[in-house]
Amino acid sequence: MKLPSCTEEDRLRFSLLALFFAVALANATVCWGHPDLIAQIEALTARLAAQPDNVELLLKRGDLHRRHQDYAAAARDFDQAARIHPTHLMLDFYRGRLQQETGNSGAADRLFAGYLERRPGHAKAWKLRGEVNLSRGVPEQAAGYFKKAIELATSPSPDLYRLRVMALIAAGEPHWSKAMESVEKGLNRFGLEMTLLGLGTDISLASGQTNRANELIGRLPGKLMKLPQWTARNQLLTCFLKQSSFYCLQQARTFLGKRAQSFLRDYSS
Repeated sequence: MKLPSCTEEDRLRFSLLALFFAVALANATVCWGHPDLIAQIEALTARLAAQPDNVELLLKRGDLHRRHQDYAAAARDFDQAARIHPTHLMLDFYRGRLQQETGNSGAADRLFAGYLERRPGHAKAWKLRGEVNLSRGVPEQAAGYFKKAIELATSPSPDLYRLRVMALIAAGEPHWSKAMESVEKGLNRFGLEMTLLGLGTDISLASGQTNRANELIGRLPGKLMKLPQWTARNQLLTCFLKQSSFYCLQQARTFLGKRAQSFLRDYSS
């Protein structure tokens, strides 16, 4: 049986149909990825139709656009808000978050700096500025901002302590003692927090403080000792007991250095 041949019109129709389904699938992926954000954006758009000069609504919608990764729409809302109320307290904060998320760390730092001059008690802004400075490659400054966030937060999270400790490690050996102080404060606050326990062990080994490293490893539940990262730490501790301290110290510092490099790379990418 001979199949009918396609005409040029048929080919065009099929091409348009394929394009339609491709666009529909792409749009469905975006929309269904954040259906709650889409609904909130639509609700604010309806309100703004009646109140086009409402700066609060523009800032809220702009931040929702940012969270939905529609950065151009977010910038338009923030620009419109700035034209209406250029000195609005929250404008620099929202614009700073947008610049941070789009990789403009220098602009983000300047915006957060301006915002924090006017509202220095905002813990979240200090944390964000710390993250921005990690992406700028200045971990020592970032550590100071994380410290402010910890001091100002009502209930600082373990993540804040981890960020400060890692920033101090990345800042270099002269800052390791401060990093260890933050580890101790975090462990006192949260108890057996595994990441902080690991960081404290790594700093102790890299500083040649084997008794301290042994005490920290001793807090670990036995079953967790089989995890690769803890096996590696225990092997380093054993190394100090069986081989030359210089060789083992270099191994421990290499281990800690690679962790710091990976940490900074995550923020620079």
